[in-house]
Amino acid sequence: MNSQTYLTSVETCMEWIESQMLTFDGGYHGMYERIRINEHIRVNWVRPDCNTELLRTLTVYERITGSDRYAKLAAKIKEWVLRVQDNDPMSVWHGSFPFFLVEGNTVTDSGKKLYQNDNGRIMIALLHAYEIDRDPRLLESAAKVADYWIGIQRSEGNFVRKDGKTWELAKGPDFVLWLAAGFLLLHQAAGGEKYKTAALKAYDYLLALQLEDGRIKTSYELELTEDWRPLSSETAKALYSFSVAYRLTKDERFATALKKAGAYTLSLQHGSGGILNNDAQTKDAALQNNENLCDLVYTQGFALMALIEAWQATGDVNYEEGARKLANFLTDIQCKGESPLWDGAWRGSYNAVTRQWDGRADQNNHIDEGGMYSVYTGWTATNNMFGLLRLHELSQK
Repeated sequence: MNSQTYLTSVETCMEWIESQMLTFDGGYHGMYERIRINEHIRVNWVRPDCNTELLRTLTVYERITGSDRYAKLAAKIKEWVLRVQDNDPMSVWHGSFPFFLVEGNTVTDSGKKLYQNDNGRIMIALLHAYEIDRDPRLLESAAKVADYWIGIQRSEGNFVRKDGKTWELAKGPDFVLWLAAGFLLLHQAAGGEKYKTAALKAYDYLLALQLEDGRIKTSYELELTEDWRPLSSETAKALYSFSVAYRLTKDERFATALKKAGAYTLSLQHGSGGILNNDAQTKDAALQNNENLCDLVYTQGFALMALIEAWQATGDVNYEEGARKLANFLTDIQCKGESPLWDGAWRGSYNAVTRQWDGRADQNNHIDEGGMYSVYTGWTATNNMFGLLRLHELSQK
């Protein structure tokens, strides 16, 4: 497939975001989280993680194309992200980001929760954006995120504290691997041995969770949480994290972990290019366990990022091939002719066998965080677009 198709896919998705998913005044208070098709609602949560991923995507787009088409939106998103961080130096949560704000300007009790995975992804996206636009506030913000989580890192390597806000069921890999990679990226950008030390402690924890077949133990297996997150998700994300670690440290432990996680992730790739939830032998690793489904909220976009990162870290063209197959799958199934409310986006779960949107993410989850009726901005669209842009850029070299 011509890489121009990837750029067209991104621009089509951005038409959806600009027409349907921005808060007042073209995104002054950020971008909404998702549409729930069967509930006939646009969820009024505005999440820092989703918006920081959008900022990264828009920044990469401008670098690749030289166009300032989305510059005004990027500026609004950046300012919103920076002002919703806990910037109070007297706060015990200083530097962290909340789960969400209602309408982008009101924090509720549930919105105050601090999630390790969300904050880690925010840190990484801030650093990716900083690498391009060099706004020192982005680097400062990333450092504040890191300092908060390093301050509560446990001796085992994970990050948890009982303080009424910080998420407590945090033994699973998703709650460690983003922060670990972010610390190493921050160390690369700004120095500071404390970031590298914390990262390596977190990686020791993660390496112990990897099984011999290459997959990583799921949060569901470890703590009976994240029931709706398929097995494919945390192993794909581990591939990303191990790839960052190997690229930046050249430690052979990470080369081995990367290779094992990469082989397992590619073993789940369907002929159509999508990454399946699991195989028949791993149905007990999560409650979302239909092996014909490809999850688009927790897996596909992250897997695309991971395969590209693994390719860049190792030079192994098998990862490039896997990434291109996955990218082609995403452009093929992008919503078209369904509804002007979500055309250009991706719904949350697709059946690779029947070639239809299918499946739910309501396993012990009353808000159905994924599945065929969820149309996410962050987690799905932003990461799909970021991966497609990276592939397009690499194709030009």
